[in-house]
Amino acid sequence: MKLSGHEINSQLQQKLQMPTGRHLYVVLGLYERLERYERVDLLEARSPGGERLCEPVNVNHNLLDRINDDELKRLVQTEASRAESVKDRLAKELDVLVAEKLNEGSFLALKNLELVFAYDLELNCLRIRATNQKHILIILPGEKVGDRITLFHEASSNNHRTLPTNLVPETHLWELNE
Repeated sequence: MKLSGHEINSQLQQKLQMPTGRHLYVVLGLYERLERYERVDLLEARSPGGERLCEPVNVNHNLLDRINDDELKRLVQTEASRAESVKDRLAKELDVLVAEKLNEGSFLALKNLELVFAYDLELNCLRIRATNQKHILIILPGEKVGDRITLFHEASSNNHRTLPTNLVPETHLWELNE
């Protein structure tokens, strides 16, 4: 079901009150609508205690910032022959990034995960870390059709990705209306 940003915030606030269990949430929509959600609606979202939620972390920028320039240059030059080492390094940095941000607070919003999906990184670190008072909201361009969630659906079909079906329960997945 497609919801307004306000309706999603209301449901998110209810979920943030749950002290135990898995706390990984996904908001889907068109790029333009997601940008408006982040710029307007998410700024109005509140924790159960009434505090503003943190601004979303740009995963692409943060992953690249975590790798020094010389190492990044080497990774780019050897990517074709050592794709697995690039993937492993990005996966490690993603896990460390999420752990550090969750140490700063109990709520983390993530946006711009194109690198994660381009390198087909495992998302288990998000599910594992989003437990027991730690909540992660992922903002993704995508749409739900039946049981399938297609990511980057506005791009050409060769760039489409599918969100793993077991990553988030249906009750933790929201799609923005137009």
